[in-house]
Amino acid sequence: MFKFILTLFCSLSCMVSFSQEVQWACKVIESSDGETYEGFSPKEVLGLPNVLPQDMKAVSGQWLMGYSPGQLEPQRNTEIKVEFCKPMQAQQVAIAESFNPSAIIEVLIFEEHEVLPQKVYTAPAVFISEKGRMLNIFFPLTKHPIKAVKIISRPDLIQGWNGIDAIAISSSSTPVDAKIHLADSIQFASSAQPLGAAINTTYDEKYPVISPDGNTLYFGRDGDPANVGSPKEDIWYSVRDNSGNWGIAKNIGRPLNNESYNGVVSMTPDGNTLLLENIYNPDGSLEGGGASISTRTLNGWSFPKNLTINNFFNKNFFCSFNLANNGKTLLLALEGDAASGNVGDLDIYVSFLQSDGTWSTPVNVGPAINTVYAEGTPFLAADGVTMYFCSRGYIGYGDYDIYMSKRLDDTWKRWTKPVNLGPKINTAQGELGFSVSASGKYAYMYAYNNPVQKLDIYEIDLSTTKSIQPEPVVLISGRVFDAKTKLPLSAKIIYETLPEGKEAGVANSNPQNGDYKIALPKGNRFAYLAQANGYVSVNQNIDIAQLEQYTEIHQDLYLVPIEVGQTVKLNNVFFIQSKPELLSSSYPELDRMVTFMLANPTVEIEVEGHTDNQGDPKKNMVLSEERVKVVKKYLTEHGISESRIALKAFGGTSPIASNATEETRKLNRRVEFKILKK
Repeated sequence: MFKFILTLFCSLSCMVSFSQEVQWACKVIESSDGETYEGFSPKEVLGLPNVLPQDMKAVSGQWLMGYSPGQLEPQRNTEIKVEFCKPMQAQQVAIAESFNPSAIIEVLIFEEHEVLPQKVYTAPAVFISEKGRMLNIFFPLTKHPIKAVKIISRPDLIQGWNGIDAIAISSSSTPVDAKIHLADSIQFASSAQPLGAAINTTYDEKYPVISPDGNTLYFGRDGDPANVGSPKEDIWYSVRDNSGNWGIAKNIGRPLNNESYNGVVSMTPDGNTLLLENIYNPDGSLEGGGASISTRTLNGWSFPKNLTINNFFNKNFFCSFNLANNGKTLLLALEGDAASGNVGDLDIYVSFLQSDGTWSTPVNVGPAINTVYAEGTPFLAADGVTMYFCSRGYIGYGDYDIYMSKRLDDTWKRWTKPVNLGPKINTAQGELGFSVSASGKYAYMYAYNNPVQKLDIYEIDLSTTKSIQPEPVVLISGRVFDAKTKLPLSAKIIYETLPEGKEAGVANSNPQNGDYKIALPKGNRFAYLAQANGYVSVNQNIDIAQLEQYTEIHQDLYLVPIEVGQTVKLNNVFFIQSKPELLSSSYPELDRMVTFMLANPTVEIEVEGHTDNQGDPKKNMVLSEERVKVVKKYLTEHGISESRIALKAFGGTSPIASNATEETRKLNRRVEFKILKK
């Protein structure tokens, strides 16, 4: 659940660190100004800079020293004393003078165990031409931790108003700055565009979740009288037509919507599984602090089932979730305890699907991503390595900004330095949700439109900004069929890396029409197949180790019924060219054969070998015979009785495709098995 998160986060006062060397003020202890002028009061100095370096004018979000409505400029001197939540030894004070700087005349530091403060800065109040600056004050490393800093200013001596955005202490001699770490070469084709009346209304639309193929959009709508049970937020969805236009949004209805707050946080590429916020009780009511799964059935969406996460613990009222495209990885934003490695407020964690259907204990992804402020709404792109998330722990454009980072290895602890997605996406209003299609071309977000439209869903084209796009993937789609009847089937889809045979992801076909979709990231060779009780899988494979661009492929999958006379093509049995020697990438396919034979102890099969028609026919016959013998040898060495396996060699005498081209000849080079006895 991530409702009202903006209100919660804006009220926090805590430390934020840059590589754990910088702390920003978290509490105002004393001030000569009151707290009456929202947006310009002393409390605006807390936390990270949110005005400097981009706005350097008298905008809200900074303390205008001595500010009073109706006055043209301040009439008196000012003082402010701030505290740091975790006192530390330091050798630098950094003050973000966000507007009309140089009014500061004294800076004092207060160390623990010291009675008197130490003056570290003194200067006259003299006008300078800079619009804004970071004032860096250096001194020898303190003996004791600094607990507070006091700033004395004379804004009355400088014409115009004077602003302070943030105050920091640092243990480093490297100057603290307020630079926004932007992605390289951000050049959007256009600004984010609202999706239009089919989706956006005078009610609030938020938290968009786009399907990997970019054709279905789920989102929350708040305040609509058509919502189920109450105007509270419901799940709505829209489907794009063949012309690229979004259809009129529809309420998804019960059981996913009820009288409380409802929302989709993720969907699998096949569109047949939804991850939902909150836990659904048997009576249909909700409780927070968790997530649920719903799957597509012949009669609609199933009643949501609670996601069981081992040792799930969250000190915060809020949390958010994201299910990766592989269906086996879960990202969470929660506030764990010290033992979990929690860095600050809400941190991002990762959890993995276990063999028993539960999820592993969440592991903190570490300080490369998490700051001691809050991070939330993680979204893992289809490539499995590019993560988008919101944070207030980095210098940005406003309240919450969207950042991007890429995972460097399978520890989930090493990431590239997060980059800000820039002012076409991030604003002073704060951004929380970001969802990207598998192509990486379009992203979806929500933002405040106007007093009539309120919150709306926006689309932005990322195609001209490669630096923030995910890595290319292959989106494979098709249908699952019974190989005998050609009727569609409901099946589990599995894909694995070759030659290891390591399961990389899972999906499901649509029980109504057999449709399936999977997104495969570049860098590997994959085998993929459908599974269902009473059937043998006909597997497929694809090599995308050198994939350079997003690609879509159509490939139907077939399941052969376990019946006498049925033939199963072993597409993933590979040999060294012109030799009867198995490649290691064949082992996963052959291991599945072993499993099938062990699970069906009365089944007897005939292994059949085929070649193309190139070369000497006699040699081709011998080669096909030797290859099926190798297959039989593998099976018997893994526990299958020789008496259950017959062999037959065809050479090039039984093609299933033309031998005119290499592309079709390779279809004829194959190993199959026929079921002789059930």
